[in-house]
Amino acid sequence: MFRMNYIIREADIEDAENVIEYIKIVSDETDFLISDSSERNFTVRKEKEFLQNIQSSILEKMFLCEIKNKFENKIVGMCSIEGINKIRIKHRVDLAITVLKNYWGNKIGEKLIDYAIDYCKSNSIKKIELTVRIDNKRALKLYKKFGFEIEGEIKNFIYLNGNYYNCYCMPSGEAGTHGRFEHVRG
Repeated sequence: MFRMNYIIREADIEDAENVIEYIKIVSDETDFLISDSSERNFTVRKEKEFLQNIQSSILEKMFLCEIKNKFENKIVGMCSIEGINKIRIKHRVDLAITVLKNYWGNKIGEKLIDYAIDYCKSNSIKKIELTVRIDNKRALKLYKKFGFEIEGEIKNFIYLNGNYYNCYCMPSGEAGTHGRFEHVRG
């Protein structure tokens, strides 16, 4: 087995084609995401515009994990944050994370969340929230490791193959809470 060399960085406009390809692949690897590739209608032009627009935003970012070695050079993980620039709620963002299935178990998800937390700390974002299907045990374990706690349950959040699935709302980083977000915040 070869040593994995990867970098985590903010996405930029030149990543548009690779981001589209990554999203199409990862969308079909698991049913835990809100859509599959058939519902993803990306164009390179639109993705470039999106990536250009988030360059100047504090509350909306996309972070990429790229594997770089003699065998491959590709995106294998992605983490995004999105907030709303309104005075009363701009202290919080929603987090979404994906990792290609072939790379599960390599701590890429942990590294991406660490990177997002560091970014939030540096930009005075006080609360990170996410939504996760209650049967996504791997993700729940990862999020709990970072101090995300189940705050509530949304009934029938996802409808897939004739079945409804509930999701948990999981915030982290509120003042006075424990977990890695508070620890990283210093």
